Order: sequence, then C-alpha cells, then structure tokens
Amino acid sequence: MDHGGRVERAFSVAGDLLLGAACPGCGRAAVGLCPGCRALLAEPEPSVTRPEPCPAGFPPTVAGGPYDELLRNLISAHKERQAWLLTPALGRRLARSLAPLVDLAGPGQVRLVPVPSSTAAVRSRGRDATGAIAHAAAARLNRERRGHPIRVVRLLRPVRRLADQSDLTETERHTNLAGAYAVRRAGSADAAARLIVVDDLVTTGSSLTEAARALSVAGLDVVGAAVIAATVRHSGPRTAARLSDR
Repeated sequence: MDHGGRVERAFSVAGDLLLGAACPGCGRAAVGLCPGCRALLAEPEPSVTRPEPCPAGFPPTVAGGPYDELLRNLISAHKERQAWLLTPALGRRLARSLAPLVDLAGPGQVRLVPVPSSTAAVRSRGRDATGAIAHAAAARLNRERRGHPIRVVRLLRPVRRLADQSDLTETERHTNLAGAYAVRRAGSADAAARLIVVDDLVTTGSSLTEAARALSVAGLDVVGAAVIAATVRHSGPRTAARLSDR
C-alpha cells in the first residue's frame, strides 16, 4: 500500500472510531466511500442496455454497470438517507455512461435532462438526488472535454401525482408513468441542443421511455439516455462503442 493509501485508510479508521462513520457501500470503517468500494464502482465498463421486455419507444441507453449490491447500497444511501458525499462518485460513474452518447451527439450543444422526481420526494429529501448527480457528471465531462459546455436543464415536469414505483409491478409501472411528464418552456439554446435523458437506474424502462416520449413530442432532439446502473441486461453483452449501430 502506498503512502497515500495508508493515510486514507488511517483517516477512515480514525473517522469510524471517533465519529462512528461507515462506508455506505460495504459498512466498513470509512468516512464516505471506502477505497475498496470506490475501486469497485469504477471497475465496470459502460455498455448499451435495454430491459426485457423492452417497452416501445425506449431510447438507446448506456448503463455504467449492473445494479449489484454495491450500487443498491449507494443509490439507496444517496437518495433515501441523504448521503450527499456520494454525489461526486456517482457523478463519475454517470459521466462514463454519458461519454459515448456525447460522442454520438456530435460537436453541437448537448444538454442533460434528469428524469424528474416528485415535488414531495424532493421536499422530503431536501434535494433532487438525480439532478445533483447529473450536475456532477456534467462538471466532470466539461473538465475532460473541450468545446461546447455540457449543461443540465430541467425540461421535464410531472403533470400529475405518481405512485411510488418501488412497490409496483412491471405493468403497473408502465401505467403509472404513461403520459406522466410534460416539457417546460425551453430557451432557444436548449431547444436547439441535442438532449440526453439521465437517471440513476433503469429497471422496466418506463421512466426513460416516458421522458424520451415527452421530449420528442415537444419537437426536441433526444440522442438517448444514460444511467448509473441497470437491473436487467440485454442477453449478450454489447459495448457502448456500438451504440451508433442502434
């Protein structure tokens, strides 16, 4: 272990002893995400994904990896327990998913459009968790790339109250989200940009499909979608480099 690693581990253990801190990924002593979980989070290569069965209108989507135990713990801690120290790490994972879609979008203006959370959820959490991750991902991509800045725009809004998706069946999720989003008035630059929908997770594909539908109906140009993790993988892995073949 190098000097930096020893210092980081000593700091994590001291934090656990003094503050009762634990890594939200594995529960071991750490202040924030431990080095082991951080390494695991960066390990998977992004790949094109789609749910099975795949809903009509599901956009070309890149996931940062499978929705495994680590991601389940991290997304839950970030969203439900307000572990905002995880935002940069999750933003890095999302940025890797976004990179091939940004390449596909070409040299023009690119905007990231988070799938909207309900007003009640944002109020209870004190923050829009998906929007925060999208901003972290955009900041990272802008540091790594030159050209037009990538910005986050909140173009989507719920038009009615939505049920909590976590307790719904696949059919109920599709029904719950059908026609659920509308587009806010877009500025001229945003209306002319190429859009990428972002979310933390894809399960049945209902949220991404509805988001892409609402944006497309409004005449906006949707390149695809990017997520941190996917619960269902298409049979036979495909790399994100083949996204343009879809």
